[in-house]
Amino acid sequence: MKPVRQKKVLGIAMGERSLLAAEVVAADRPQVRRLAELVYPEGISLSQPAELGKLLAHFLKDNQFSSRSAVIGIPLKWIVVKPKNVPPADDATIAQLLRLEAEAEFSTELKDLVYDFAGGSKDAAPRSAATADAGRTVLLTATPKKYIDSIQAMCEPARLQALAVTPSAMVLGSITGSSLKRNVLVLSLNSGGGELSCQRQATATAVRSLRSASPEPSFVSELRRAVSALVVPGVQRELVLWDGAGIDAASLGRQLGVTISSGELPSLGVDTAVAGANGQGAKYAAAVALALSAMDEAGPSIDFLHSRLAPPREHRIPRWAYLTMAAVVLLIGICIYAYTDLERRQKTVDDLQFQIARQQKQVDAAGDFVSKVTLAQYWHGGDARYLACLRDLDNVIPQDGQTYATSLDIKAQTPPLAQGNGAAAPGSPASADAARILTVTLQGHTANPDSVTALGDLMQRNPTAFTDIKIGPGTKVPRTQEWLFSITFNYVPPKTTPAKTGQPK
Repeated sequence: MKPVRQKKVLGIAMGERSLLAAEVVAADRPQVRRLAELVYPEGISLSQPAELGKLLAHFLKDNQFSSRSAVIGIPLKWIVVKPKNVPPADDATIAQLLRLEAEAEFSTELKDLVYDFAGGSKDAAPRSAATADAGRTVLLTATPKKYIDSIQAMCEPARLQALAVTPSAMVLGSITGSSLKRNVLVLSLNSGGGELSCQRQATATAVRSLRSASPEPSFVSELRRAVSALVVPGVQRELVLWDGAGIDAASLGRQLGVTISSGELPSLGVDTAVAGANGQGAKYAAAVALALSAMDEAGPSIDFLHSRLAPPREHRIPRWAYLTMAAVVLLIGICIYAYTDLERRQKTVDDLQFQIARQQKQVDAAGDFVSKVTLAQYWHGGDARYLACLRDLDNVIPQDGQTYATSLDIKAQTPPLAQGNGAAAPGSPASADAARILTVTLQGHTANPDSVTALGDLMQRNPTAFTDIKIGPGTKVPRTQEWLFSITFNYVPPKTTPAKTGQPK
């Protein structure tokens, strides 16, 4: 969108069966003046843009919408999104890089696409100095040009000026994350389906299009898979729900195992006293967010009408350029020679890599043999400390039918083959005892946190064997009501007594 700050904007969130409209007026606290929904009659959709535009004109007049500047939002199911890692650079340089790669990133079956990207400098979240030079990830997006052409054709009979065409879910996620000033998941639900956005404050890091909320079991199953892919394990993530389908937020939160808060229009920083949403404000959140995006000079992060990846306009070659033709031909000759020389050098490199690959199997086999010998020394050689650890651990785990282990990781603090490389003498008692200590991580299930504490107490009663006992954070499994626990400790094996050899006669 062109950097022009708007005073009164119409946000239109397009759908396949209806559209949502919101009129917002700029003020110290933007005011929502009108909210309305247009359900398409039978036989009319965006595939008939002229008829839909005439219907939209009557709809705007009947509902007293006065703004003629509109930001049009399209659903996620109309776009294709792929993340791309880009080097640290300005938006113009990144746009040149992505323009070259855009068509190669999407299926060749998708023709006449319009491209743009989100995650540029204007909408990037704050970054620390340590990661400023590490580049960033942007979302490369594309949509069929037929949708953009149809929207423009629809706006003509409706007498609307389209300021931007952008994905509704990404704008709603950006406005929500920016208003809350924290990382959240943003879920928007309506009768046509759901849209999920993962936000790093104002920046979208991933988006998902979901099925309709009815039937609910199928929708919850799909949403659980999407949330699991976006949420980092062990990190509590909040989900903001903009509900236009009448789903129970509390029940949904229990099923997903995440914290859910219901979104309300005032949380976007707007005044809804004039519009009077009658409890349906969350339904129009995307339309309100679209209008708000035009009141910022930066505009929405993605704008298919003014794409940063649009091919540059062709310019007529100036007359003086013909005088440089000879130099260009010479340059081409040099490039051809350089390319031929590069191919020759590349062939040499390929031959060397082939020889390395032929010997790689021998290297891998030798490495496997060393690993097996190293592992065997943990269990043999007259010092069965791993078996002693299993024996003592089995003695302290209660036989209550509710506590059991699911994972056991035993590591030697000093590998047997590396003993003697430290500062202490290899044969000294201090280095020998330290080399035998094992670091153990036990994970399992039990009935409740008290059982975990009791297990830790039992281990502390044997301080000669179990030391540095640390109980990690636990998690309750909603389906089975079990408690997942983790305990890390050091195991000190009992000292071995060397076998006595017979005296020679």
